[in-house]
Amino acid sequence: MTLEKWVAGVDGAQKGWVVAYLPIGGNGEAFLTRYETFQKVKSSVVELGCSIVGVDIPIGLKLSGARQSDAEARKRLGARRSSLFPTPSSTVLEASSYDDALKRSRYQTGKGLSIQTWNLIPQIREVRSIIQPEDSDMFIECHPESSFVELIGATLASKKTPEGMHQRLDAIRNIVPSIDEVVEKLPKKCKIDDALDAFAAAWSAKRFSQGEATILGSDEYDEQGYPLRIVI
Repeated sequence: MTLEKWVAGVDGAQKGWVVAYLPIGGNGEAFLTRYETFQKVKSSVVELGCSIVGVDIPIGLKLSGARQSDAEARKRLGARRSSLFPTPSSTVLEASSYDDALKRSRYQTGKGLSIQTWNLIPQIREVRSIIQPEDSDMFIECHPESSFVELIGATLASKKTPEGMHQRLDAIRNIVPSIDEVVEKLPKKCKIDDALDAFAAAWSAKRFSQGEATILGSDEYDEQGYPLRIVI
């Protein structure tokens, strides 16, 4: 296998990570795995030779102020804009509790912090501890809902509804013809919506590898050197 033959998409799931692998050359078949830690994710994608890995988690964080990429993504999402949780201030990563995080967020941004965003903090910390700024050419931030909108060309129903689930399955079937067989054999602790989100992120990673992706946000970087962008 060569470095150019695979890309991957990563989605957080039940205290672990679901990874979808897409071939971009050769005779490989798309497949799914799940890992308990992001270190194992990184080791796996490097071992397989993935050229680009799309990750569904905020990576570049500002100390204060909203990210331009988030504003652009919400505009594109329309009625589904709430699927993109507000990206926290970087200072929240140092919080020891939700109350501490609220105080830090209000001090830096003038706004509070949702419990949904707070629940993402352990995963954001984990990813940023494994991915270094110099890895940003390989590991890119994606937002699966934005990927689905780009793939279908329209806003989708909620993935919590039968209609929304069928829409996402149909969309992924266009890039992974064997998706029905793949989701019949999901890894343990992996739900079907996690699997589909991971494949959507992998699709964006594939587009990025081929120079076809849409990049949301400016060319700015955060204080640690991570890009403040979303790739779809």
